[in-house]
Amino acid sequence: MLPKKQIAEIQYLGDSGLTECCKQGVVQLLHFGEIIEEVKILTAEGDYSNSHCLLLTLTHDRVAAIKNGFSSGYPGEGPKGYTFVLNLLSKYTENIAEYICPIDIFERLLKSSLTIQDIESINNLTKISPARWYEFVPYKEELKPDVFSEFPLTIPMALIDCRLIEIALDFTNNPDNSILNAYRKIESIVRGRTNLTHESSTKLFSKAFQGDESVLYWEDIDSGECKGRASLFTSTFMAYRNNRAHQEPKHHLDDDIREFLLINQLFILEKEAVVREVISA
Repeated sequence: MLPKKQIAEIQYLGDSGLTECCKQGVVQLLHFGEIIEEVKILTAEGDYSNSHCLLLTLTHDRVAAIKNGFSSGYPGEGPKGYTFVLNLLSKYTENIAEYICPIDIFERLLKSSLTIQDIESINNLTKISPARWYEFVPYKEELKPDVFSEFPLTIPMALIDCRLIEIALDFTNNPDNSILNAYRKIESIVRGRTNLTHESSTKLFSKAFQGDESVLYWEDIDSGECKGRASLFTSTFMAYRNNRAHQEPKHHLDDDIREFLLINQLFILEKEAVVREVISA
């Protein structure tokens, strides 16, 4: 049995009193796919009575502590951050409760030094009833803050076709260049597979994928779905690539990411397509 005064092996996120840093600690966990099984809001006694930490239970009995960047009872960044994280966490779990935390345990959390005994003491606290945290989560959806707008804008690398990885890795430095390089690469790949060396852009994709005599096609799907997939290639180039190729970059990063993922889908569809066998007369 481990000594109860031994330091608990938990993760600490955020800095004491810094709201934005503590908010981003919660966002970081959720953005990278952590499953939140339980949220304990720890409200301290005495001088910290308007100050709140969070103790989050993750999968496999792991625990993450978010320091006291959150507050209530007065206007300011602390209460805004408290509203933000409660609205965000309530979308992931209904298992949220608030507890009055002894001041010595609260202070050890701020120092990243909770003990095994402290965790046991927290687990034995009685939740505040009726719950007060609901006051910070509006009942009407239209009144809730847009919590996901503060998630980082990044390429989800796990979804990217392996042939686009190098281009995707450079995306942050130059989104416009990466997108144009992705367009060029899909053209080059399709041209190489079809030997349509003198065609480019929409004409290339029409001959490559459209019609019953196309060079490439998708097996085991009906003609309507084949036509729809083929149209994605020509429509994407007509709607996005041509405009980008002939104008100065003026897109927002979120638009750039969506466009890159659209091109990525073309790579995936191209990979699934097979060369049509030509039947000799």
